[in-house]
Amino acid sequence: MYGMLNEGIRSFVTENHGPEAWQSICETAGLDQLEFERMSSYDDAITYKLIDAICGFTGLPLADVMAIFGRYWVDFAGASHFGNLMRLAGNSFIEQLKGLDDMHDRILLTMPHLKPPSFEVEQRDDGSCILHYYSEREGLAPMVIGLLHGLASETGEHIEVSQVAAKSEQCDHDIFEVRILDKAPQPSSTGA
Repeated sequence: MYGMLNEGIRSFVTENHGPEAWQSICETAGLDQLEFERMSSYDDAITYKLIDAICGFTGLPLADVMAIFGRYWVDFAGASHFGNLMRLAGNSFIEQLKGLDDMHDRILLTMPHLKPPSFEVEQRDDGSCILHYYSEREGLAPMVIGLLHGLASETGEHIEVSQVAAKSEQCDHDIFEVRILDKAPQPSSTGA
């Protein structure tokens, strides 16, 4: 994974628990380095070790840590130089969700070793959608749930997410059902 993700984890820990907690988490994870180069590629095992160490530090289950970080990641990435790419997709949750693959394609221009996930959105007549999440990495479904809530929060929408299929021998990807509970207010067309 790229260092930007590990830097996001570092930022998340230091903002919520302080630099001493980050140092302790790195020691537990068996890491000498306390910072990561955002544009450098790192072994995925480092990220997984950090997440496991955070679980031990906080006492939270893995799924909870991943979901909380996923939500945080939207703000962290949005504040980076990739934030404009995120906003290019549109103003609604569904538009941004549909634009994730385009955003990753643009990021690949500057991060050629990136192995981004892929998102396929099937909209339903009732306003809900089915999200197909493809990744070569294992165990990131809880982070995706957090990401979805973070994206919805960015657009002022509230959602409900349920995972309806997990990546397995029978299914090559994770599948989520996303229901929009309320939509962002639309700008007034009266000009008042």
